[in-house]
Amino acid sequence: MIAAVDGVAVGAGMDMALACDIRLASDRARFSEAYVRVGLIPGDGGAHLLPRIVGQARALELLWTGRFVDAYEALELGLVLSVHTPEELAAESARLCRRLADGPPLAVQAIKRLVRQGEYTDFRTSLSMVAAEQAVIQSTKDSKEAIAAFREKRAPVFTGE
Repeated sequence: MIAAVDGVAVGAGMDMALACDIRLASDRARFSEAYVRVGLIPGDGGAHLLPRIVGQARALELLWTGRFVDAYEALELGLVLSVHTPEELAAESARLCRRLADGPPLAVQAIKRLVRQGEYTDFRTSLSMVAAEQAVIQSTKDSKEAIAAFREKRAPVFTGE
């Protein structure tokens, strides 16, 4: 999932953006985990997701203060992948979506699964999971199509099979 944030993402809005795999922002975007400002705690995943994205110390500072972060600081923190003008944001997010949609869906899904599982496993276990996934992916029609397309110097057409 890709978030394209063009405005203010506060509290649950920021949590929804954090739940996405990739976040893009316009240069007018602002982010805040403002729950603490009203005596609350993040109720939609912010306390779990934010430290995994920006690190524990930065996450705690943002969660404890509820301060706003502009798009460029969000980029510096790794909260967003890129910053664009408001006019360019939709086109840039569409380009990224198209690029991912044109890729091999089974491999893309496996990569996401491995990255997420890797957050909770040691390196050796992660390599074992990769080996198991690789065996499955290499047996797919999409893998064979990718190899054929490479040899034939053409763009592959993936079907998810």
